[in-house]
Amino acid sequence: MRRILHLALHDSRLFLIQRENFFFMFVMPVMFMLFFSVVLKGSGPADVRISLQVVDRDGGFLSRAFTEQLRTGKFNVTMVEPAVADTTDYIRRLTIPVAFTDSILARRPQDVTLVKKSDSNLQYDAAAEVRLRQAQARFLGALARWDGFPAPGAGAAGVSPEDERALLDLIAEPQRITVAQEFAGSGRPVPSGSGQSVPGMLAMFMVMTVAIGGAESLTREKLGGTLARLGATTFSRGEIIAGKLLHLGLVALVQAMVLMAAGQAIGALGLFGIDFSWGPGFGLVILALVPYAFAVAGVTLLLGGLFRTTQQAESLGWLVGMVFAALGGCWWPLEIMPRGAQILGGFFPTFWAMKALHAVVTFGRGLEGVLLPMAVLTVFGAVFAWLGARFLKVA
Repeated sequence: MRRILHLALHDSRLFLIQRENFFFMFVMPVMFMLFFSVVLKGSGPADVRISLQVVDRDGGFLSRAFTEQLRTGKFNVTMVEPAVADTTDYIRRLTIPVAFTDSILARRPQDVTLVKKSDSNLQYDAAAEVRLRQAQARFLGALARWDGFPAPGAGAAGVSPEDERALLDLIAEPQRITVAQEFAGSGRPVPSGSGQSVPGMLAMFMVMTVAIGGAESLTREKLGGTLARLGATTFSRGEIIAGKLLHLGLVALVQAMVLMAAGQAIGALGLFGIDFSWGPGFGLVILALVPYAFAVAGVTLLLGGLFRTTQQAESLGWLVGMVFAALGGCWWPLEIMPRGAQILGGFFPTFWAMKALHAVVTFGRGLEGVLLPMAVLTVFGAVFAWLGARFLKVA
């Protein structure tokens, strides 16, 4: 074991002192982590104004007042004339019917129609429906407080400009009651912002750093005869394979420690308003990353045995890292992936690494939340290491 450790530490030292590897391990991943945390922060439907096209077929002062109510409900309202509505494209369209004002003044119920395109974003559609109901409730509340209702049968003609202005003032008033909501127990919503990007970039760059640099160095040693000369020493073939595998796993863990520290520091400093912490499960995250590092090392050992040139190793290493990241849920939450994509993602180590990370960091689970991902990652590592040992030419 001492000989294996000596070989692994020697290779790891040579790997870390190379300038290009230093950049890919300590600079580029942190920049990506910071960038995606800023870009994805607050990008959900709860944090933006939702586009809504409004067709006012009434034209009365109450339809205009209701439109103002929509604007206070975080809608980005675009008015469209009824004459051109049928020829105008839209994502979500609200139609205010004819006689809307007179019917309400006569205390008769009125319906407004919300239409959504079939290819519109479902999350934003759901948020639009909730906000529309909230706007309706606030509009009815404003009408209940309004003193400008005309006498029966007078209609809109019985409403003075001062009464119209009074209703608009009621609509413009800020909300006096806010409702605080939180998830029961330890559960939290679908990961977003830094809660997705920090673990995602960690899992992604553990693969990319080791796959690109490790596969390239293994291919160079294979072509340059370094592995053959090493095989002629007192090291056995098994010791050489184990030393290379341990070296790759150590590099992956060093990359993980760098990004864990970077993520914690970014959240602690509050850079660009980013709020993130690994939480009390910091040690459990490290434990879950050990079999992931083993799986990444096994993948890289296999790639080093398959590639014929260093150019292939670098180019295809990038491709492997990107595919693993995309299908493994590093770029977007696993929960929003289609069922077929989730099944396919289960064949990639990144999928199980993200499951373990979110189980601890996002959903606050303990050891029971990472046991299955750790077991699957161990199997991945064993299979890839066995294949890599068969394809890698040592002597």
